[in-house]
Amino acid sequence: MIPQQLKDNRFLRVAYKTKLPFELAWQLNPYTYEQATINFSRGENYGIICGEELRALDDDTPEKGLITLYYQNFPKTMRVRDHIYFKFDNRHENKIIFESKVLLFPNSKGEMSPHMGELQGEGTMVVGAGSTHPSGEKYKLVEDLPIATISYEKFKEVFRDYIKEDKPKIIRDHKPSSWTGVNITDIPLDNIISFEGLRDVGRDCLQGTHPKHGSTNGMNFRVDVKNNTWTCFRCNNKDSRGCGGASELIAVMEGLKECCEVGAKCFTIEEGQEIIKIAREKYGLSIPERQGSLGDIRGWAKSMSIIKFAEKHNFTKCPKCNNDFKFTDSHGFYECTNCNYRGGLTKFAELILEDLE
Repeated sequence: MIPQQLKDNRFLRVAYKTKLPFELAWQLNPYTYEQATINFSRGENYGIICGEELRALDDDTPEKGLITLYYQNFPKTMRVRDHIYFKFDNRHENKIIFESKVLLFPNSKGEMSPHMGELQGEGTMVVGAGSTHPSGEKYKLVEDLPIATISYEKFKEVFRDYIKEDKPKIIRDHKPSSWTGVNITDIPLDNIISFEGLRDVGRDCLQGTHPKHGSTNGMNFRVDVKNNTWTCFRCNNKDSRGCGGASELIAVMEGLKECCEVGAKCFTIEEGQEIIKIAREKYGLSIPERQGSLGDIRGWAKSMSIIKFAEKHNFTKCPKCNNDFKFTDSHGFYECTNCNYRGGLTKFAELILEDLE
């Protein structure tokens, strides 16, 4: 049963035994408590949408230092697993990221990082009590208490040494086009940088000076216009760094990553979320509307892994060259490395619909 304390909150469907939202545009199409209860009873997980009506302190540190700091300064409140639920007195809703200035902690990839956790805000979600964690454990309701309302100003004071400072926004002369779309991989590269000064070197490629770190010979940066990808010959190496598509170029141009750091599997979850946020603010990425026409093909939440989705519909090979697709299950992406043909779950579902027709 979903805790009664959440009766007035917004909900979303979450795939069973995962933390992944089941539907697109879940931020725009929330479920009520009653609707979420029905979906949960069918074996799905469920999520609670955060915002001014609910903040969730998510502590990723091994010793749970953020949770300890909360309990030392604020009243007890509802707690699920390592998530502390509360509200601010001024209804502040923006997400807050915590990081240490002196310590490093292992992240989800096993790498050391200053990241400590987040205070989830508008546009984010947490998995609810009773749902099944990827490990097989249940999300336990640790403190079955009313959701406390606390002072925002006091919270900022208590956690000030750990609140990550926002990076200043980078303003450039280049004006993006009027392009809009729901898939970040489809953002045209010339919506992010200007192609002015790049030379046509044939085969739908342009080459010239790197738009961020420059060039000594004026030819270290190449754009493949047809495939919407780019390569930096100064930073490109055997680890496939210094190259990518729209998301990697946004990361470089907005100062989130150095050119030599971007490439395959280069983003943490937090970095990926920040890139999506910037893409929506500046480069035409929009939140997709719910697409009811894909409902039958999606199935229930238990099958929303893109790999299982592909296997279920016998669609594991590229329709252009018949090579096996490469799937990134954690992000719902597919790619044909032979055709350089790739996209997200929405585009993949549309391919299946076309095949069925």
